[in-house]
Amino acid sequence: MKHIQNTIFLLTSLFIMVSCGEDRSGEYYALIGENLWIEQTMKEHYLWYDNMPEIKESDYFSEPENFLQKLIYTKAQDGKGDPYSHIETIKYSDDARSFLQRNATYGFDFELMTDPTGTSSHTFARVLFVLPHSPASEAGLERGDWISAIGKEKLTSNNYSQLMEGGHTTFARESLVFDEEDTPRWAAVDTLEVTAARQVELNPFYVDSIYEISGKKIAYMVYNEFSTGPNNQASDTEYREQMRQIFARFKSQSPDAFILDLRYNPGGYLSCATDLGSYLVPASGLGQVFCTTSYNDITQPQTTDFLFNTALASENLNMNKLYVLTSKFTASASEAIINCLRPYMGKDNVIVIGETTVGKNVATEPYQDERYRFVLWPVVAYVLNSEGQADYVNGIVPDFTLNERSLISPLYPLGDTHEFLLRNTLAYITTGTMPDLTSSEARSLNGRTLYHSLSQRSQYGIRLN
Repeated sequence: MKHIQNTIFLLTSLFIMVSCGEDRSGEYYALIGENLWIEQTMKEHYLWYDNMPEIKESDYFSEPENFLQKLIYTKAQDGKGDPYSHIETIKYSDDARSFLQRNATYGFDFELMTDPTGTSSHTFARVLFVLPHSPASEAGLERGDWISAIGKEKLTSNNYSQLMEGGHTTFARESLVFDEEDTPRWAAVDTLEVTAARQVELNPFYVDSIYEISGKKIAYMVYNEFSTGPNNQASDTEYREQMRQIFARFKSQSPDAFILDLRYNPGGYLSCATDLGSYLVPASGLGQVFCTTSYNDITQPQTTDFLFNTALASENLNMNKLYVLTSKFTASASEAIINCLRPYMGKDNVIVIGETTVGKNVATEPYQDERYRFVLWPVVAYVLNSEGQADYVNGIVPDFTLNERSLISPLYPLGDTHEFLLRNTLAYITTGTMPDLTSSEARSLNGRTLYHSLSQRSQYGIRLN
């Protein structure tokens, strides 16, 4: 009834405009046409179309991004709401969708916090991840570095955005040192010159290694986004082919165990997740259901199955157990990998180590009208495993909780066997026991987290195409 009333209002307004002697209907539709299209698309495809809130007639004159938010079902997913449906401008849809790709960047992710020692009022940025071939890596910035100043300004909660992009500048680095009584203090290290921000490719394959420890061959892969290629369009194949080559190398080594590091992976395309699952699933699972997308009750068909890819059989590792490293940034297609491999390996054999994940168990799909300069990405489906389950709306809880960001000890490079999560996982694989924290790792941070740059790379649900 509410949509009928809104339609009557719009038609009445249009009639008045025409009957007054001057046909201004074109101007009127120019103002509201795109929002009418958004509303109609949402009524047809939105997963919770029957729970869209009532909107006022004046809402049709809102900007499209704001209008969409008025249609969102805020009580979806046990009250969590729908933070995933969104509008993407054409220029961002044409470019790669990673935050680090589509914008100029210095090429690193960081966590901004108050002094982690709790002894001063200073603000620091701790480097979590550095992209290769970026201004940051070329300057010598490394994972675990503490940045205290940008140019001639001390780092604050007001100027930290200058760490993301800008012109030629400098970053001052400091380090934590401890005296004989284990009291921390800051010591100046150096000042790095960093060239101007630029677009940097986020190749998702950061590390792919084989470790031979205690008679076991252990494969390790850091995978940072379920992306298809540098432009990250559904039709791209470059990264999917690169994944195939990586797993061919793994297959040639016949690994005894596999560690999949998804701690900085916010998700992406379901097609990439299906490929990754196809390399890892027990060989008997090939050709069976990886996941099922479940749509609203007016969409036909209401479910679609995505199968493990039999064309990838020659690179399949036939794993019966998987170790997955996670963080509070692990989301979307990353979570689908965990959820969708469990029916084939068993819940106890998909071992999650790290932090509780985000909890994105839904998929989005793009809709576009050539008249408008944006793409609408509504939530259209739940993503279920072959047992019909997707019960992680509040995140996947790890089997072993390890939080690198809570430690005051150094962060080693990803892939270094001294690195906190990797070292402990390797020990667990080879000994069957998760080690206790060392004395240096037991020191905890006293600082308060102010911002995570990784939040800017968040994907909006699993992308279907």
